[in-house]
Amino acid sequence: MSEAEKLNRILEILVSLESTLHSNSPNNGYKIVLFLIPIFGIVFGCGLLFAIFYWWHKQKLELIRSGNYRPFHFDLKAYSFFLGLLLTFTGLALSIVFIIVMGKSMAILGGLVPFAVGLSLLTYYKLGR
Repeated sequence: MSEAEKLNRILEILVSLESTLHSNSPNNGYKIVLFLIPIFGIVFGCGLLFAIFYWWHKQKLELIRSGNYRPFHFDLKAYSFFLGLLLTFTGLALSIVFIIVMGKSMAILGGLVPFAVGLSLLTYYKLGR
């Protein structure tokens, strides 16, 4: 798509937005709000994430400069045990509910997938060193 086509498409969107704004129908106001909410959400969400990560980076730099930085130790074995238990029992409960409500259908996969992932994490915990 060329630059002229892109600009033409943007112009078409703006013209349709303007016609929606200037129409006399009282039911068109919600369309503008529904159009703007995701835009503001994405812009402010990205801005907030940028600010958080930037502050976190500056904080680490200052800790390194002052000599107080201690590396974070992540215990993968304990994490896999906790997450394995959580997913196994969540998957088991979902599978039972789906079988009761919908019978034997493809909806059971909504419970069997987390159940299988949870069992695999518990297996990793048990077999890991």
